[in-house]
Amino acid sequence: MITKFSSIIIALIIFSFSFSQSGLPRVFSAEANKLFSLREDYLNGKLKNHPAIKYLHHQADKLLDMTPLSVIDKKQIPPSGDKHDYMSMGKYWWPNPDTKDGLPYIRKDGEVNPEVNEISDATNIKQLSKSVEILSIAYYITNDTKYSSKAAQLLRVWFLDQETRMNPNLNFAQFIPGISEGRGVGIIDLHNFYQLIDAIGLLENSTVWTKEDDIKIKKWFDAYLIWLKTSKNGLKEAAAKNNHGTWYDVQIISYLFFLDRKEEAKEHLQNVSKRRIASQINADGKQPEELARTNGMSYTLFNLKAHFQLAVFGDLVGVDLWNYKTENSGSIRQALDYFLPYVLAPETWEYQQISEFNKPNDIYPILVLAKKKYDENLYSDWIKKIIGDKEKINIESFL
Repeated sequence: MITKFSSIIIALIIFSFSFSQSGLPRVFSAEANKLFSLREDYLNGKLKNHPAIKYLHHQADKLLDMTPLSVIDKKQIPPSGDKHDYMSMGKYWWPNPDTKDGLPYIRKDGEVNPEVNEISDATNIKQLSKSVEILSIAYYITNDTKYSSKAAQLLRVWFLDQETRMNPNLNFAQFIPGISEGRGVGIIDLHNFYQLIDAIGLLENSTVWTKEDDIKIKKWFDAYLIWLKTSKNGLKEAAAKNNHGTWYDVQIISYLFFLDRKEEAKEHLQNVSKRRIASQINADGKQPEELARTNGMSYTLFNLKAHFQLAVFGDLVGVDLWNYKTENSGSIRQALDYFLPYVLAPETWEYQQISEFNKPNDIYPILVLAKKKYDENLYSDWIKKIIGDKEKINIESFL
């Protein structure tokens, strides 16, 4: 199973600041110009022996024999009686020791109940997203249709084929035994789908990803977007005051862009995402809702990543979230500056972090953005401190 990209591959998909132009891939989070240049250089023979390209080939080649994944793979049947409905269990919920049947389950924040792995949908959807992402990047850069063919197959099985497709809802995501059949917080399960949207865009000029495929998958995301904006679970997540609300925005905006609804995306960024900054980040850069968690460092970074992604989206429609400050002077830059010393020295963290924190790869894309948008020297220095010179050479070889 694929868990994450190497730092080298992160360099291939680092964030963008503009819509695709003629000849550029239709992506909204990845750097279109950089991907186009990589493709041109590769096809002109300049990069065939580059270690990052070799690594990309290696990762993509491993996926060519991958069995397509589907929501109907799971053994369990959702309350609807339809295995096409996505289903997952709340990961921090455990059997109640005070009752014979363990019901209702009780919450242990930050402690993952291994029972969640017994339902395959959550694991499969993550693996699907990462696999399609790798294959699509490999196809776009190398123009080798064996990669686009595999990516198209995986997408069709999960989203399009009548026998195996997922229904466009998360009604039964992160259920809690004895309490709930599904919750709004389960929408976080698809938080990384903004990257899948870009992966689909990289397939656009492939002969194996057809116009019909594109129309069908857009219909799927249109239906899912309606569910996100109107369902009980969707409305609850929209009202969330912590990282759940921020990542809800990331999903909404990425789907609006994908569906060519640019003005709606702009309105949401102006009217909703700015309020997220105001309500979540204090003048000193602290994020109180995330600090209250038992893994405060992890959730602080997780929410910061979502805010930076929204700022990237804002650039596409002229909404400046990079420099937006609330009445109390809270800003995403202030949140980053507060957090960086703790990334360098996690042992000095003043709040709870019950799990080990070691995520230089997660902070790296944020620092690259900060270097471009704020202060190149300052954040280049932070990259050197946190990542190190050797890692910096490997990562920045494509920046």
